[in-house]
Amino acid sequence: MSKVFVTAEEAEKLLPRRRKVHTFIRIFGWQGADVDREKLLEVFHAAKSVEVSQDAACFDHYLAVTIDGMVTYVETNLKALAKFGLLPPNRKLV
Repeated sequence: MSKVFVTAEEAEKLLPRRRKVHTFIRIFGWQGADVDREKLLEVFHAAKSVEVSQDAACFDHYLAVTIDGMVTYVETNLKALAKFGLLPPNRKLV
């Protein structure tokens, strides 16, 4: 399966519209934290592109970007993901 990437601007549109957005990293299991939306936008722009990943899709965290050397999975707005045509066909919106 090939990797799918979006621009920083597209990734911004895929975030939930809240001040804090949930993220996960994987270290001997999943560890989560809320991150300021503005911090994520800075990281997206520094990265130039953001992966749309299936690794944490079961938690609705489709965006993946490196923060402090760790791949970080970012909570994603599923309706926006569907509008971009990036929601997997087997995934239903509730």
